[in-house]
Amino acid sequence: MLIRSKRIDDVASKSVCFVLLLLSILVLGWFVLDGSTTRPRVVRSRLTIVVETPDGERSGSSVTQETISFPGGLTRAQGWALWTNFVGEAAFVDLGPRGLLFATLAKPSWLDSPGWGGSGGYNASLMEFPRERFSGTVAPNASSNAEYAAYLDDVNRIKPKAELPLKDLPVLARFGDPNVPTSVALVDPRDLAASFGPGVTLKNVTVEITDDPITTGIDARLPWLRSSPHTEPLFPNPSHQPPIDDNPARKLTYDAFRMPKGRP
Repeated sequence: MLIRSKRIDDVASKSVCFVLLLLSILVLGWFVLDGSTTRPRVVRSRLTIVVETPDGERSGSSVTQETISFPGGLTRAQGWALWTNFVGEAAFVDLGPRGLLFATLAKPSWLDSPGWGGSGGYNASLMEFPRERFSGTVAPNASSNAEYAAYLDDVNRIKPKAELPLKDLPVLARFGDPNVPTSVALVDPRDLAASFGPGVTLKNVTVEITDDPITTGIDARLPWLRSSPHTEPLFPNPSHQPPIDDNPARKLTYDAFRMPKGRP
């Protein structure tokens, strides 16, 4: 019995040692690959568009979310100072029989970039809230990660609101038929009347930090978004032929209207 008991104790001891060794390896691996001691921050923002029409003001908004992670270890050494994950949908304004105005998740400058693949991710949440105004509280000699995290905490605490200048607006678009993605056309924010008729003008676009839930349901207006979880182009080109025209709207994809890919 003593021999059997000793064998059981030996097995138990080896099992404990194995578990401790495995945990040590996992902790060491995390420290080497990441090693971050700064927890991720989440920032939600609401983009609101207000349009003047002959029938009065019309508005629409969308809440998006950005998660900012702070890698360390080898991940940071390889150049990844921050990781961001964006979730959200394009804001839109229902102008009745005139159609729908969409504020996409794409920057105008991206449409001019030869290497841009059409993915969305425009986020105005921090554009108008400089770090000089929202520095937060940090310890002396704090790391750059800690300073940026304190800034994000301050923004989330104060929840500021600001009007976006035209230069900071995303790509605006409309659809001749919302059921047909290739009917997309860009909209000039300085001349909404050209797209929606006389008397229609852009009054303002604002961004504010919020705790409100992320907006969902854009696929009720653009049902083709349900057809694929992937970054499909609005203008399919399986043969990879040169475009028949230089219409910049050809660069838009599903992700210009909802992110991330595969979101229910």
